[in-house]
Amino acid sequence: MEFALLGPVEAGVDLGPQRQRAVLAAVLLDTPVPVDRLAERVWGPDVPRTARRTLFSYLSRLKSAGVPLVRTPAGYLVEHSTVDVTEFRALAAANRFDEALKLWRGEPFAELDSPWFTSMRAALLSEREAAELEMVDHALRAGAPIDLVRLAARCTERPLDERLAAQHMLALHRAGRTADALDHYARTRKVLRDELGVEPGPLLRQRHVEILGPRQLPARPRAFAAREQDLASIEPGRISVISGPGGVGKTWLALSWAHRTHFPDGELYADLRGFDPARPPVPPEVALRGFLVALGVAEPPAETDEQVALYRTITAGKELLVVLDNARDAAQVAPLLPGSAATVLVTSRNRLHGLVSGHGARPVPLTPLGTEDSRRVLAAHLGEHGRWDEVIDLCGGLPLALGIAAARAHAVPDLVRELREDRLGALDGGDLTASLRAVFSWSLRALDPPTVQVFAQLGRAPGPDVSLEAAAAMAGRDVRADLRRLEDAHLVEQHRPGRYRLHDLVRIYATERPAPAGTVRRLVDHFLGTAFAADRHLQRYRLPIEVTPHPEPDDPLAWFAAEHDCLCATQQLAVELGWDEDVWRLAWVQDGYHSWRGLLLDARAAWTEGLRAAERLCNREATHLANRALAIASSQMGDTAAASEYLDRAMEFADGINITHTEFSIARVAAHRGDFQRALELAERGLETYQHAGNDLWLALAHTAVGWFSIQLGSTEDSHLQQAIALFRKHDDLIGEAENLANLGYLRAVQGREDESLDLYHRSLALMRRADSPFGEAITLEEMGNALKLLGRDPSAAYSEAVELYRAQYRMHKVLALA
Repeated sequence: MEFALLGPVEAGVDLGPQRQRAVLAAVLLDTPVPVDRLAERVWGPDVPRTARRTLFSYLSRLKSAGVPLVRTPAGYLVEHSTVDVTEFRALAAANRFDEALKLWRGEPFAELDSPWFTSMRAALLSEREAAELEMVDHALRAGAPIDLVRLAARCTERPLDERLAAQHMLALHRAGRTADALDHYARTRKVLRDELGVEPGPLLRQRHVEILGPRQLPARPRAFAAREQDLASIEPGRISVISGPGGVGKTWLALSWAHRTHFPDGELYADLRGFDPARPPVPPEVALRGFLVALGVAEPPAETDEQVALYRTITAGKELLVVLDNARDAAQVAPLLPGSAATVLVTSRNRLHGLVSGHGARPVPLTPLGTEDSRRVLAAHLGEHGRWDEVIDLCGGLPLALGIAAARAHAVPDLVRELREDRLGALDGGDLTASLRAVFSWSLRALDPPTVQVFAQLGRAPGPDVSLEAAAAMAGRDVRADLRRLEDAHLVEQHRPGRYRLHDLVRIYATERPAPAGTVRRLVDHFLGTAFAADRHLQRYRLPIEVTPHPEPDDPLAWFAAEHDCLCATQQLAVELGWDEDVWRLAWVQDGYHSWRGLLLDARAAWTEGLRAAERLCNREATHLANRALAIASSQMGDTAAASEYLDRAMEFADGINITHTEFSIARVAAHRGDFQRALELAERGLETYQHAGNDLWLALAHTAVGWFSIQLGSTEDSHLQQAIALFRKHDDLIGEAENLANLGYLRAVQGREDESLDLYHRSLALMRRADSPFGEAITLEEMGNALKLLGRDPSAAYSEAVELYRAQYRMHKVLALA
């Protein structure tokens, strides 16, 4: 018998016949092992009556042969043994894949056919396959050389493996063999269609798009006219800095030129928000990471210098366009400049002399349009060539002002007379920012004072837009009619039903208008109260904090999705205002949604601010909650060391039932480290506490944890899972019930009960979909795939569906793990 992953206990030792060696294997792989369980592993579920005597004989012979077997109250174990599977897993976890894979010597337990050895063989082969895939992904992420011959051979062996095909495509593309990469996609697509009757999954399609080249440009601007000389001054293959005052048409020009020119290797676009009054400028590393992902780098390096080097290596020699819109200064732009041959368009209200002197950029300064060009722009907006000379003069040649004038041209009886009466003197020259204020002032003059007040309040709303409900909260009344009037005046855009946004220049003007006292306070209270009510729908087992709840949204998940960016921006505004109580509470009310959707980075960012606020307040409860939440996020992101530190700190501030809650978090961290024994001990202790706490949902969560950790340790007992299901059903908790049906399905797969396993998974999926939980549905699909692999079935369909959902949730680490 060949032990592919088990090294001999001592070189040269005769381990005896096959079944005797099987006994040693069963002990080495999972110690300590009770006698009855050991017999079942070696002989199968129908253990002969003589097996126990034979088993003791084998154990005695092994000890006589020098194997350091020890019997403990918990069962048999081998002291000081060398187990290759443990070394393999440790090396793989440390990304030392070459060393890990060298430990393999054939198929594990090839001559053993007991259910347990069959299950272990399938699991170990699955681990090897995963390690091989991870090794290639790791090399691709690091930009390391790839053995294309070996990778091609593996693709030939497994022509239906889409993750492997995607790796091969990217490796070929990185090696400059883009045509071969696209040919490989075409061949794989044909095989999938011919053999399975399906199209490639999302990962393979996405890789295909990335290799074809990213196309990130916004739509072609409407009503573009004139600017021929400025267009001609932009040259392919070099950096152009398009500068000028707000409203002069910098982005308008850049996008118009970009849409007239073909770039075979793709187009990258980033709004750097250099002058956004509501949000800070985009850090270069954030924009750079987005570019690298668009260019096919699944996991960009953590350090900015490494990101810059990789970005310039990938883009070197490519006919690529990069548009960096609304840049604040040269320092923000410099790391985003690609390799040679690419074309870069930078727009900014500043001249960015550093790019001109340091990088050879060509300055393209924009000035107001002349009369004829202004007339052409206005005609492009209106679709006609009327006599608008005086309007054109008063707009001062600014494209934004011309657009506003065009929107009002047929909405008022005498636009020219209104312009004369307003005496838009600033539009005749002088400071162009003041000219825009005059245009906005003219727009506001046609509105009643309450609507003007709403306009000023909208300028105070943080985030990219504002909902109808949030606008009403700021005003303290129904504002639908006011918003319609603001839309008509071209000051507000309803870009999605019920959601409004202001152009950045309009927002600047709005923030300069006086707003009633309490505007921001009412907005923060609206977000806190509504998010609190929505969170209670998502996580009913959480101990509530002191927040005055508002009515629950009709669809809590949809509400969180729509308001997420605004909630994050509101928390940041609370930080700037020093409203620490609101800062940590805003982290708390978002935590359920972050967990539901797997938004771990957002959870960590919110709770980092929440922890700082709690510590400034010397609030023990908030400090405890923040540390515990940061621990959970860190653990789920794989940083168990940081998670342990946060949990130690959380325990310092825990009291009452929060001590048990924290121990459960410690159990989860232990499980992520693979220490299921420690996790089980803590979960069992928590279960005992919760049995006296009078909270069924806590008890259900405890039964779930104990049941699952026990399965990971080899138990086939399902009573804890059954109790959890009963409790969750009692409280109509569909997610909890579905999770445990899936856990039970996995147990049945371990037991080889295929039909029961698949039925349980299908029931779990039905409940997840009924509860409208794509997050839970994705996890169930992933676990179903794991169970199918365990049963020797093809898991690709389940994994493909899971990846599709994970991608929609931006859980890219899950996408990478399953793709």
